[in-house]
Amino acid sequence: MSKLRSTALAGFLLAASLAGHAGQALRFSGESAAVTLHGTVIGPLRSGDKAEGTFFQAYHLKLDQPLRLDDGAACGEQDMRSLALSQEDMAKLKGRAVTVRARVFCQEDRAGSYRLADITVR
Repeated sequence: MSKLRSTALAGFLLAASLAGHAGQALRFSGESAAVTLHGTVIGPLRSGDKAEGTFFQAYHLKLDQPLRLDDGAACGEQDMRSLALSQEDMAKLKGRAVTVRARVFCQEDRAGSYRLADITVR
């Protein structure tokens, strides 16, 4: 095998092994581009308090591998093991392993946490 092919193959294998690794932060500002994520739909998970107006209930995508996100602003750098699915009709997917294409966003008014929107299940 030529040196060029060996180097290219080694680079490809390294990149593939790092894909989705928590050590690599997905950095974005404002509206993020769509990402593809794998995991299992769990929930609904509840947080906050009704009396304080912070109650939130949503199904989550429990990620196959942790993901580090960083918007460089309000939510900052966070290691995520699950992300809220901010879309109706997720109950039908509960317990299923899925691949989703979605937009990651920071929801400041919900404890500064990342969520998924514009979700397409593959």
